[in-house]
Amino acid sequence: MEEKTFTQEDIASFVSIFKEIRSSLNSYMKDREFIMTNSQIFSFLMYAPIALGIASDREVDENEIRMLEKISKNIDVNKIVNIDLMTVLSVVPETENAMLNEEFNMRIDSEILYLARHIDRYESSIINALKLFLKLDKSPESETSLTKTFNKWFDYVIEKNAGKNKDLELKNILSYKTRLGIA
Repeated sequence: MEEKTFTQEDIASFVSIFKEIRSSLNSYMKDREFIMTNSQIFSFLMYAPIALGIASDREVDENEIRMLEKISKNIDVNKIVNIDLMTVLSVVPETENAMLNEEFNMRIDSEILYLARHIDRYESSIINALKLFLKLDKSPESETSLTKTFNKWFDYVIEKNAGKNKDLELKNILSYKTRLGIA
């Protein structure tokens, strides 16, 4: 998401969307005891397409686990959420008992892996949350947009994971992109 100054209308929309996102993720967070702040939800959703891509053939292999480990080393809430965004997130109601950012940063790789391994259970709620999240994308054509970022993650997973089920992976990733409205 690009840095920008948000209007009151942007903030009201953001609050509404984030409430819906939190509702979509509620089952996952409850099942996993992974109670996230708004900034953490933002960070989680930035990387959730990786779980979808990894799970696109319904198998999680060693190559995908190594790829995920490499990516997750760079996930840090404080680096992902800029000051302008943090200001907007501060007006969105938070949940109680959310984990600290340090705990989130330590758990995110195992959570994305868990999500990939159990995508059948959470796919619809993750897709819904990502679709809602994409409503925040005011400039989808920008190189730093959520739309471009999601497309890059899906393409990265395919590029780095030429498995035996590549045709199935490509078909399912195209289906995800279509369902998200980014194809």
